[in-house]
Amino acid sequence: MSKNCDMIKDLLPLYADDVCSEESRKAVEEHINSCPDCKAELEKLRKSVTVSPQKDAAVLKRIKRRLRIEKLVVGLISVFAICVALLIGLVYLINSDTSMDMEKYDILNNVSVTEHDNAVWLDVKGSAVEFMRVHPTISDTEGKHLLYDEDFDRNKKNGYGVTLMQRKIDSFAIARHGLPNSIEQKLFDLDEKESMTKVFYYDDKNNKEYILWERDTND
Repeated sequence: MSKNCDMIKDLLPLYADDVCSEESRKAVEEHINSCPDCKAELEKLRKSVTVSPQKDAAVLKRIKRRLRIEKLVVGLISVFAICVALLIGLVYLINSDTSMDMEKYDILNNVSVTEHDNAVWLDVKGSAVEFMRVHPTISDTEGKHLLYDEDFDRNKKNGYGVTLMQRKIDSFAIARHGLPNSIEQKLFDLDEKESMTKVFYYDDKNNKEYILWERDTND
């Protein structure tokens, strides 16, 4: 490598950035026309400092595409989380229950108690057959109720109460056409629960009893 090449290579960075003097520029151009090594060195410098608009545009497109994908993923995760929360809430409402509306299901006219086969039976008919389950309670002589009143006295129990329960979402009640006209359910044997002198329907929302049956004490 000649001393002239050393000098030109010192000027090449300035030439590539177009900040050298006119005399230096002419000297570099005359030299690289006859020196392949210095010309190649200049090409390397230009490639390292040259900004490619096409490459920059491609990079920006990739960044924008990635941002769109990330937003889409975040949106899908949010929608999925909301759907899961709604599903959990719906399942809870469908599978949990509350007492049936007294007026809507005409409870007092559709619920009765009969006595036969030495047992007491609950009879349900009409729209009340849509109940999900029978929730029992026991009353004491002071009018307190098991599971409802903290001061209920087990030693003074005297009555057996029932409350018909339905799903919390009323619209999910079973369709009438798929239900029997009436349902009979055994409550207890007369000999087994001698302390039970009455059976009543318990309106838990108003804490009120409706007598359905009373034991015959004349025997």
